[in-house]
Amino acid sequence: MTRVALDGRMLRHDRAGIGRYIWRLQEALATLPQDGIEIELLADRRGGLPSRPSLPMRPAFAPVRGRLERFLLPRALRGIDLVHYPDHGVPNGVRTPAVVSVHDISFLTHPATHDAASRRHYARATRSWRRARAVVVPSEHVRATIVGRDLVDEARLTVIPYAPGLVATNDARRERVWPGPFALMVGTIQPRKNVELTAQAFGASAFARQGTLLVAGALGYRGAEIVRGVRTKRRSDAVRFLGRVSDEMLVRLLSQAEFVLMPSLDEGFGLPALEAMACGTPVIATRVGTVPEVVGEEALLIEPDDAEGLTEAIDRLADDADLRAALGARGRARAKGFRWERTARETLAVYEANA
Repeated sequence: MTRVALDGRMLRHDRAGIGRYIWRLQEALATLPQDGIEIELLADRRGGLPSRPSLPMRPAFAPVRGRLERFLLPRALRGIDLVHYPDHGVPNGVRTPAVVSVHDISFLTHPATHDAASRRHYARATRSWRRARAVVVPSEHVRATIVGRDLVDEARLTVIPYAPGLVATNDARRERVWPGPFALMVGTIQPRKNVELTAQAFGASAFARQGTLLVAGALGYRGAEIVRGVRTKRRSDAVRFLGRVSDEMLVRLLSQAEFVLMPSLDEGFGLPALEAMACGTPVIATRVGTVPEVVGEEALLIEPDDAEGLTEAIDRLADDADLRAALGARGRARAKGFRWERTARETLAVYEANA
């Protein structure tokens, strides 16, 4: 029997982003037949899981990214034949054969959007890719960037897209979460998300006279500075920061928004755009990173530095109910092609090939 560990220690700190990827993946892996392979979820024994996991749990005390990780983690992995690290790299000091997930490469394409500690972490993670038996990425954009920089040989790279983990229900649409019409942004407030330019573009739109831009996400690197910058923009009172929200609230926000904005400078995948599409909500996004791969022709795309273009796209969607309905229906149909069962099945194949 081959024993595989999916490293879920990040769940103690991150319920969005990497945390959501880990949780949805372990749920889907647990539904698949596993001949000759046994998968466990490595979890921080101090807790932090959203609920009871679907995979068997292996509790461990080895704080992720901590100074003692290199000494504590090998003990937690005794008896494991292969470990899947979802935090971009193989931790120092670990010799167990590894698979790594690299979710985005903004630390390579836009390093100034990360703080110094983050840049150091990703620099170490990038060097560790050569020690991994396989590297899993969510898109052709990420794969091409890594190959183009000669960071991993192409034979060890596998593209496995994500899938929406939030799907609208009738209940999510019933009770209004905001008294008037609103647009929505979802994501950690940090430079890469382009929040200040979006606030500027939104404030210049006719829609801002009657509608609100709601921003759902925790403060990240330079987050407080970004919020202060937004407050200097025209009609800044039409922009409201909600902070981190629950999955239940996020489904309601995605379902009730007039449209969702994803104006990022770079995205490794762009899951909020896909989840908006799964809810039947139209999307305006930037023509960068993986986003065009995800949304296809079913969204309005602009350049990341084009504030005027974003304003025009906002008013175009706000004024055209037929266009919103058409994009929403086409987006919902496209989102059905992304399934966690497929993500798990292709990930399991990577485990089997590298254990």
